[in-house]
Amino acid sequence: MPEDPPPGPERPARIPDHTAPSATTRAPSSHTAVGITVAAIADAALAVIRAVGVDGLTMRGVAERLGVRAPTLYHHVRNKAELLDLVARNAFDEFASDETAYEDLRTIDEWIALTRSGSLEFRAFYADHPGLAALMQAKATPDRDQGAGSRALLVRVQIESLVRLGVPGPQARHFFEVTARWGLAAVVAESTITEDLFSDGLDIFLAGLRSRLLELTT
Repeated sequence: MPEDPPPGPERPARIPDHTAPSATTRAPSSHTAVGITVAAIADAALAVIRAVGVDGLTMRGVAERLGVRAPTLYHHVRNKAELLDLVARNAFDEFASDETAYEDLRTIDEWIALTRSGSLEFRAFYADHPGLAALMQAKATPDRDQGAGSRALLVRVQIESLVRLGVPGPQARHFFEVTARWGLAAVVAESTITEDLFSDGLDIFLAGLRSRLLELTT
């Protein structure tokens, strides 16, 4: 009976090549090539919300608006919840002029007048973006003036302008919160009120706020 052939030389163990691409290694981000920015994502998301409302917002819809594939968008935001957070932080990019205006205020009456006109602008903005006011209301955390984004910046300049006008810091923050939350609540209730009721309610609210602010600064 023939003998088995002698074993060949033992094959050396394969040394992994850590420089070679693997199935689990993500290739360089394609978003670098297409130049997606946070502002661009926020603008695209707002465009989708304007068309179909917050309830209709999807990652795919935003990606299509940006002209990229959905996986590219996932390099920036992992899911819809994170996308909504990004929208909330950056929804007010178009109100940059209001930030400058608050920095130039000299009197409480000027602050009241600017807040009134801004509230009406925000009402129109929210009306054009169904569901956005409720989203902003849900994410109106006390620390939303911290960090980056147009929302944080706009909150900070409003509070800081009151402090410059002589309102103590804690009261300035309190009065801003009351004003912002009243406005959001009124817009969220828009289906049950008319434009005249909103404007009248705003004037009554601001008249009372003016009196309180003047008590603190005169």
